Amino acid sequence: MLKRWGRTRGTYSGARTVYVNKLSAAALDDDSPVYASNEIRTSKYTWYNFLPKNMFEQFRGVANVYFLFLVILQMFPIFNAASSPVLIVLPLASILVLTGAKDAFEDTKRHQADKAVNKATTYLLSNWTNVNMPVYKHSFWGRLRALLKRKDSRPANHPTAGVQADHSLNKFQMENQDKANAYSIPEEKSLNSIDKRWKPILWEDVKVGDILYVRSDDSIPADVIVLSTSEQDGLCYIETQNLDGETNLKIKHALQSTNHIETVEDCMEISCGIESEPPHPNLYTYNGVLKWDNGDRELEPITADSMLLRGCVLRNTEWLICVAIFTGSETKIMLNSGSTPSKRSKLEKDTNPYVVINFIILIILCVICSVAAGLVYKDVTEVLFELPIASNALLSGFIMFWTSLVLYQNIIPISLYISVQIVKTAAAYFIHTDLDLYNERLDQPCIPKTWNIADDLGQIEYIFSDKTGTLTQNVMEFRRCTIHGVMYGLGETEASVGAKLRDGLTEMDDKGLLSIEESREEMIRKQAELFDHKYINAESTFVDPQIIDDLSKQNKQAQQIVHFFSALALCHTVIPEQVNPESNPYLIDYKAQSPDEAALVDTARDLGFAFLGRTQDNVVVDIMGEQTTFKLLNVLEFNSTRKRMSVIVQSEVDNKIILLCKGADSVIFERLSHFTEKLSADEAQVRETTREHLSIFANEGLRTLCIAYRILEEDEYNEWAKGYQVAFSSIENREERIELICEEIEQNFTLLGGTAIEDKLQEGVPETIALLAKAGIKIWVLTGDKVETAINIGFACNLLTKEMLLIKINASNEEEAVEQLEAALKKVKENVDYQKCALVIDGESLKYALYESCKHKLLDLGTQCRAVLCCRVSPMQKANVVTLVKKGLHVMTLAIGDGANDVSMIQEANVGIGISGEEGRQAVMASDYAIGQFSYLGKLLLVHGRWSYLRTTEMIQTFFYKNIVWTVVLFFYQFFCGFTGTMMFDYSYITLYTVLFTSLPCIVAAVLDQDLKAEYSFKYPELYLMGIRNDKFTGWKFCATIIDAFYQSVVCFGFPYILFIGPKLSSHGYDMEGVYELGAFIAGICVVVANTFVGVTIYSWTWVIFLCINLSSATFFIWTIIYSRALSFTFHGLSILFHQGNFWLCMILTFVACLLPRCAIMYYLHMYYPFDNDIIREIVLCKARAHSVCGDEENEVNEDDEIQIELIKTRSRETTKPMQEEVVEDVKLNRSQVLYRTETQETRASEILNMRTGKRTSFLGFAFSADDNHPFDSYKKSVYRRTAGSISNLIGRRRSHATKNSDERNEDWMSMNEFNLNSYDKKPPRSGNYPRFGKKVVNAVKSRLTSSKISETQLDNQENTSSSTKNRKDNNVPTEAESSGDHKRRKSDESFKNEDF
Repeated sequence: MLKRWGRTRGTYSGARTVYVNKLSAAALDDDSPVYASNEIRTSKYTWYNFLPKNMFEQFRGVANVYFLFLVILQMFPIFNAASSPVLIVLPLASILVLTGAKDAFEDTKRHQADKAVNKATTYLLSNWTNVNMPVYKHSFWGRLRALLKRKDSRPANHPTAGVQADHSLNKFQMENQDKANAYSIPEEKSLNSIDKRWKPILWEDVKVGDILYVRSDDSIPADVIVLSTSEQDGLCYIETQNLDGETNLKIKHALQSTNHIETVEDCMEISCGIESEPPHPNLYTYNGVLKWDNGDRELEPITADSMLLRGCVLRNTEWLICVAIFTGSETKIMLNSGSTPSKRSKLEKDTNPYVVINFIILIILCVICSVAAGLVYKDVTEVLFELPIASNALLSGFIMFWTSLVLYQNIIPISLYISVQIVKTAAAYFIHTDLDLYNERLDQPCIPKTWNIADDLGQIEYIFSDKTGTLTQNVMEFRRCTIHGVMYGLGETEASVGAKLRDGLTEMDDKGLLSIEESREEMIRKQAELFDHKYINAESTFVDPQIIDDLSKQNKQAQQIVHFFSALALCHTVIPEQVNPESNPYLIDYKAQSPDEAALVDTARDLGFAFLGRTQDNVVVDIMGEQTTFKLLNVLEFNSTRKRMSVIVQSEVDNKIILLCKGADSVIFERLSHFTEKLSADEAQVRETTREHLSIFANEGLRTLCIAYRILEEDEYNEWAKGYQVAFSSIENREERIELICEEIEQNFTLLGGTAIEDKLQEGVPETIALLAKAGIKIWVLTGDKVETAINIGFACNLLTKEMLLIKINASNEEEAVEQLEAALKKVKENVDYQKCALVIDGESLKYALYESCKHKLLDLGTQCRAVLCCRVSPMQKANVVTLVKKGLHVMTLAIGDGANDVSMIQEANVGIGISGEEGRQAVMASDYAIGQFSYLGKLLLVHGRWSYLRTTEMIQTFFYKNIVWTVVLFFYQFFCGFTGTMMFDYSYITLYTVLFTSLPCIVAAVLDQDLKAEYSFKYPELYLMGIRNDKFTGWKFCATIIDAFYQSVVCFGFPYILFIGPKLSSHGYDMEGVYELGAFIAGICVVVANTFVGVTIYSWTWVIFLCINLSSATFFIWTIIYSRALSFTFHGLSILFHQGNFWLCMILTFVACLLPRCAIMYYLHMYYPFDNDIIREIVLCKARAHSVCGDEENEVNEDDEIQIELIKTRSRETTKPMQEEVVEDVKLNRSQVLYRTETQETRASEILNMRTGKRTSFLGFAFSADDNHPFDSYKKSVYRRTAGSISNLIGRRRSHATKNSDERNEDWMSMNEFNLNSYDKKPPRSGNYPRFGKKVVNAVKSRLTSSKISETQLDNQENTSSSTKNRKDNNVPTEAESSGDHKRRKSDESFKNEDF
């Protein structure tokens, strides 16, 4: 894995001890380890290995080896047919030089990107010695090279000069910022902001053991251990978008024993050693120990929480001091990067066997000529002019064999390879300039980085896609919630719209239709009238005025709403920041560990429950215009087993201790209070209704979680806190002990409700996936996210449907993996006739499934499922899955991603696509094509890829055809010249035939030919199956081309030869029976026939193609006329042939005889065995002709769009079955203008079959605010973080209320009685701007408004009436939510009592 980085010989990569100011004996030992340099290289070549490595790459092609052998053979005069060695070497040299220049240009871009990274700057402690670097270790040349390098990097050793040099470095970085730079290179700041003793140093000069100073917004130059940060609690906030594809912040902390370090003097005074594990590619684990020199201090374990990886960006932290532990090729991000492969297209590799076949034909021809020459010259006579050295028949045959090899060398087309490169370069240009692939937001077109695999884009069968940033925007929107059995939230989600379109509901019902702008304005107006809302958001993603109506009633439902959103404002890990404290101090932006957690807190703020910040151990929130403070006692961390997080807070108002929890519905519901007499029927109904609502949310593709709380007794908490402190301080089994102690207190919850968040897909993702599925392409999603999150996105993007059975593999060892895979295979085969299946497998199970005993079963299972989701996978596992499918099925694969964690699979796939987005550019650096968004993949494959495949296949076969025709003609002539090896063509013809006379039509046709317009590739995506099946480049088609070429060569030689039998004189009396006259006669016919053959094979005749064919044919005659004027004994005056009528008559007859059989066979195949594109072409062309005759051209496209064609898959492999997917028609919906209230009717939830337990469960969706492995690690300290001054002005006077009697039992911890809410007119102002959705909708809105006002009056007069009467009076809003079961809203209007609930 690491050999690509060119590691210095003797580089040490094992376990290590890194010393800080502690000189060890090993430092002076010649056998001490030499660590890897921090310089990285992602390029394929260097200046010293470019020539041998590039030559090796080019001579991997069989044809180039063959031509090199011929060049060497022709250096011997006895076999040489040319007069100049330059003519012999020129064709091969031209190909090698041009191909090498293209490769050098591509690699130069990679070098520039590497240089931009390696020349970035960080800060190193000056006047300090790194004791980990051995003295006198390097040789003289090594020290000389280091000296020269030090001279080049003068800023690292001369602070004064460094200030000046930094500007040039910064300029270089800015110029290269748009060039595949994987890291966020910050703009250089003035050195006056830090101590002068921290000197700037280039990244490539960083060494293991260096003490570094990193500022806010700087990238981390190596894998480092954090010693100290600017925060008092040692915390720092890291953006890891280059590592795990997430833009959210991660919390890391400094070592406790070194957190006191602040100055340079502190750094020089410490003396310790860090015992580290060896480098390994796992991004989420690290083990080390800090040992102090004096031995007085205890050992401190070092985990991944204190390690920052190369490529991370420091955020929200002023500075940190760290020590480098791994550098360069040993950093985790580099260990996860596979070697930069040398990719060759599938057609290029498939051409090699055909070259071998041609080579076999060549050998057969040479053997025939050799045997014949031996028979002719077996008796030495004076009649024959034998060669002087051919003293016997055996020697004559031997010489004739090699002479024939030179004579027939053009049977293998040397110009084919350079022509293919020209065509693929043109294809790359068209892709680059396609405006449909241009991303206006990024100001970036599609960038082809590997030009020679354009045809592979037309043969992709499997796509492996990342999720975050690739399918989704990583933008979360709070869309729904259910509170105390009442569902809130208007609008349609992308997944629900897609589901309706799949079900054929292309027209939406007008019931419950509201204007989103009107509804948002109404909700904001009601908020402003109800309380003083300083943090109001006019662009809130959550819209439903009814929630403000219910809040204003100040009843039981209102109290539950307050509890619900207060819990969202308190139970989280976000960091508040003021965007513009001077102009708008109430505009707060939340920095969260994940976007979905930020969405929860954002929505709570938008509804009047704003989180303001933390001071010491307190949490300050603004609840409906009044600030209040809670003491934060504990945070119970999240992990993949718990699937929940909790916070324990204490109210300053009544000293109540509240446990707030959010998590998956399964874990929350099993921890709710058990049903007793105290639990009312209403509470039981709330739980059941909440389950139903969560099911509805999940079916809409939303990420759900539940919110619950519990009031703790003080004695109970104190006793538990002691046990928690013991568990938290333990060294052995710390995680297990913490989990057990948390389990004790996280019980007997009271359910508040649930939330539903939408992970916004990228534009056009569902449509693109549906289009690719109909084209026969299978899509596997490989993501580092949780299983539930990946399933949610699968539904949102229409990769999964509610009819599918989701088979979940969850194994903990190899034996379980085998058993579950076998059981899953059996289940899939049982369901194959009546239910589609999808495979879901996590990273731990995948580890065992990729073992030799399991991987074939995994491959078999994956190919039988309609969709595959691999979750919690590492970067190397992604690459291993791609390898398994690529080599196991021998299919073409494509990998697409946008983060550094996708680099390995991008490099492993046949085609790698990098998305230029929000997660750095390392994926773009390693990719073959860089695009702006996932939806561009449709046109890239179905249009450009399909065209390139069809063009390239036709061109390759045409080149073989024309060269065989030319070569076999020479073979036939040997029968009439006594097998002497005489060449009837002038050597200029031999050289110019493939270069000038016949190449241009092939190249132009391969660049411009189109079978159908681009729009028909989208309308009939099944056309792409031609490339997957490889219909146009099969063995039988190649053999038919060879047979046709032999036939045409017989005709091209036979007709002119018959004409030349007997005496032949021109009309002017010139003798025309010479060898070169016959050769010129036959050569002209061959050129015209070969060029016209191109016109027969193309799909579209344009004036450009017509011009090229005629111009190329004319060049033969022009060259012959010019060359015949030269003073050449053998060729002078040959242009007289063109003055003879029999020449042109013979050419016409030969032309017709050559091409007539082929045209007849093509017509027969087209009529009875058509290709898919032949069917569509006939429909389109006939339709166009009919419109042209009728004069109704304007309606051509519209009428043609109504045709529904079921393509006949002819000439397909029996094993290939086209996918029959239900494809969503492209229905454009204006979601920004229309809202629909969610239906609460029964919807079928997808089932998950857990292969470990054998049980089926309904998928309800799940969302949580962090990554499983390391989101809340060390968050225990983060809650004591001092709040930055950015929001201190918001935390002012707090509410002052009398403390309630602690003996009074009351489950209300945020009482509505403590807030002074205003009353407001629920009727909106009459602006006359009702949404124009029809009379029915306007009446529905009016009815709702009128009924709401009546309901408020009835509530005041009949507060103590029965529940049934209240429900009947309040059932007045004609929405789908209420008509199908949302009656719990009415129960919420019971008069509020201050009691336990």
